[in-house]
Amino acid sequence: MQFIVCFPDNCCEERQWISSVVLHEFLGIEYQIRYDQEDSVRIQCEGKSLKLADVFFKMAHRRWMEPDTQPTVPLQQWTVSESGLDPDLIDNTVPIIFGSAGFHFDRTNASLGLDVFGSAFFMLSRYEEAVNMQRDQHDRFPAHASLAFREHLLRRPIIDEYVEILWAAIKLLWPQITRRVHRYQTIVSCDVDQPYHPAAKSFRRMARATLGSAVRNRPLTEMFKPARNYLNSRRGDFQHDPYYFTVDWMMDRNEDAGNVVTFNFLPEVTDPAFDDTCAITDPAVIAMLKRIHARRHEIGLHPGYHTYQSIEKTLHGLNKLQEVLRCAGVEQSITGGRNHFLRWSTKTPAVWDATGLRYDSTLSYADHIGFRCGTCREYSMYDLHRRQPLRIKQRPLICMDCSIIVYMGYGLTEKTLSEIGTLKSATKKFHGNFTLLWHNSSLEGERARDLYCEIIK
Repeated sequence: MQFIVCFPDNCCEERQWISSVVLHEFLGIEYQIRYDQEDSVRIQCEGKSLKLADVFFKMAHRRWMEPDTQPTVPLQQWTVSESGLDPDLIDNTVPIIFGSAGFHFDRTNASLGLDVFGSAFFMLSRYEEAVNMQRDQHDRFPAHASLAFREHLLRRPIIDEYVEILWAAIKLLWPQITRRVHRYQTIVSCDVDQPYHPAAKSFRRMARATLGSAVRNRPLTEMFKPARNYLNSRRGDFQHDPYYFTVDWMMDRNEDAGNVVTFNFLPEVTDPAFDDTCAITDPAVIAMLKRIHARRHEIGLHPGYHTYQSIEKTLHGLNKLQEVLRCAGVEQSITGGRNHFLRWSTKTPAVWDATGLRYDSTLSYADHIGFRCGTCREYSMYDLHRRQPLRIKQRPLICMDCSIIVYMGYGLTEKTLSEIGTLKSATKKFHGNFTLLWHNSSLEGERARDLYCEIIK
């Protein structure tokens, strides 16, 4: 069964991209696109037609990336079941990003007030980050500035819900149609910012750590741990380093849970203040890379602080990491990774696309866990500035340890486990990818490790 999708004749590149993501990548529907002078989107097949609202692109094609093309808040709420549709949603009441409430159906025609394609484009392309200039001290778009935060959408993958509403409408008109089958996955990653403890790097840092322990009135056994670790590391013994063999512990626990972990490495220092790592050529790091590879886990790229808008710097780091792996005899292709500090802008997709890698997994808010893009599914990215589709995939990051433990202030508590459990449940409902980032430096102490083991199950 092949559908004809009729779009108004504007924003053609954008419409082609978002229809490919929604209809092909998410639903697996075969279709052809046509353009005309109508003011709505129509999905047609076998003499039947489903009409959808066209609000966002109607504004955007006249005022591309202008602030007044954003949604009007507060968003209108729609109780979907009152319209005769019964999709499986997080909540039966759905906020409308673009469009209006309502669904009408007869035997051969239906109309949906929700602007599915425009809303999906707005969220998946991160259009709002190109028009809203709020940034934090690291030039990151903060969660509190986002529509998802202000409208309480970070705990629900709203675009996945919109796709389910669209699918329910399509299924009413064409009951025999089938869709692409997605399967839930837990995708675990670790950004190895610190392969071993900073106090093992130099005498000065060891002395500072020891003094800090004394000031905090730690027991003598605890106070002298930095010194003992420093002396052992000089002999190449990292057996008691709190960060180094945590990587092996993470592999152990994830293998028990049936997970493959991607360990992302900083290949070089672009800013000493923020890329505070050891050399990727350090023998201890080389040994770690070899162990990760031998145990069939993955090695990814974690380019430095100043790379997120630079093709040249990102490629330089990628080439260096690949050369280190080659010299170490590690025959593994790097397929993706994540930017350091979760630095990302609407120019970043084109940077990653130029590397030839398959995916980037940066898109989560540093200061809040949840569905920044409105989806728990991987999808192809779009260049808002050159206005063209890209090959690079975005693998949205749903949860980072620092976000909930530090930024949100939940600590190592049951509330943290509950909040993460809510996101996992939402991801399972839509058969998506629960993408988790946990640093090896965040697993000191029994409580931290117990919490981690619960999350990766």
